[in-house]
Amino acid sequence: MHLYTRSVHVKNDASISAAIRFATEVCAYVNKTYSTKMRFGIEAFGHAKVHWFMDFDSVDQSLAMHQKMLLDHDFQSLLGKGKDLWVEGSLKDRLVRMVP
Repeated sequence: MHLYTRSVHVKNDASISAAIRFATEVCAYVNKTYSTKMRFGIEAFGHAKVHWFMDFDSVDQSLAMHQKMLLDHDFQSLLGKGKDLWVEGSLKDRLVRMVP
């Protein structure tokens, strides 16, 4: 099992509500389009940071999903709508192999 995470810092406190709405919209789109269970959360302390999570059975499955999303024009357009909510350069993707 592998856990994919994407995190990004919210630009400022005034953008937190919009960032939560955006994260909700991203999860809804991904879950409907790709029949998966993406979820998200917000860090409880410090600078506001949004984290998205998805589980994959393998690295190959994760890479295949990533390729589909890169080629998905509607998804890329959706991501573009949120670009003003984030601190530039703060986006981080990780794939963590979970230990049973």
